[in-house]
Amino acid sequence: MFHDPTIVGSWPALAARLDANAALPRWAESEPALVGLAAVADLVEVCSESGEHERSNAVLAALVRLAAVDGGRDDDALALLLHLLSGLVWTMVRQLRDLSPDIVAVVVGELTCQIRRYPWQRRPRAVAANLRADTRRAVLAELRPRDRRHPERGEFLTVDGDVTRLMPADPRDDAEDLDIADLLQWAVRSGVDAADLELLVATECGRDLQQGGDSKVAAEYGISTRTLYRRRNRTIAALRTVARDYLAAVA
Repeated sequence: MFHDPTIVGSWPALAARLDANAALPRWAESEPALVGLAAVADLVEVCSESGEHERSNAVLAALVRLAAVDGGRDDDALALLLHLLSGLVWTMVRQLRDLSPDIVAVVVGELTCQIRRYPWQRRPRAVAANLRADTRRAVLAELRPRDRRHPERGEFLTVDGDVTRLMPADPRDDAEDLDIADLLQWAVRSGVDAADLELLVATECGRDLQQGGDSKVAAEYGISTRTLYRRRNRTIAALRTVARDYLAAVA
């Protein structure tokens, strides 16, 4: 939870108000996933890292429906979600802190927007992962827009390892459902060479930070640029295949 009340309000005050108003039992009348949660503390326990994943996701999905503009538009549900996802916010802030002096406000503001317009009917699963990916993508689009002369050099792999150009070009593909960190771990477990992944990250970071990055990375790894391109293309192809398998597994 956020300890600083200036970010999204006081957590103790919010929890006390929701409990006093019996908000959870009231919400449970329309959201069965919340049945049995008498107090905010019960909900926090369910959504904790030690909680059961399916149950946690069902609770988060219920809160998203309550907070979304095409759902309940409930401000308290929104505030509760923002506090519950504070760990997601702080991780993203650490990763992107060099992009803006007001990065906390940027991330929280974008997460708020993503919750309000979350497509809960189409994406009821992996709610936290989807919100993380959507928020990160939107923040990067705002603070690090693509190069119009070289749109293929968008936020594919940023310095801290974000992967967004792995997404299939076909808009019918559910690319936005990808949990990037989990995808990369899945890729290694599925046989994608970790050294090739490392080279891919280095290549994209080099392109993003300086001209002639490909040749410099190739020299650092002791390979020719032709070998670099061959390994890079092979890895991207493998990752796209893994991404489809990953989406099928988490669907």
